[in-house]
Amino acid sequence: MHITLTLDNDIAARLKLLSHLRNQSFKLMANEVLQAGLNLIESKPVRQDKTYRIKPVHLGAKLQNLDNVAEIIAATEGELYK
Repeated sequence: MHITLTLDNDIAARLKLLSHLRNQSFKLMANEVLQAGLNLIESKPVRQDKTYRIKPVHLGAKLQNLDNVAEIIAATEGELYK
């Protein structure tokens, strides 16, 4: 398969150096590195997240008017909140 792939400069430089050190073509080195990376990723188990559950908690009496902040604090913290 023939494909055009754009690499970051640092990755291209590392691949060039590696291909030079191993006396292999850039194309062969890129394929080997991609194969190794894919094998590594595929060998890791896929993480199964646990279902997140919210447990409701009763917080006391329901406040009717939320416009008065002092009243809300007094109702939840008590009259000595100051």
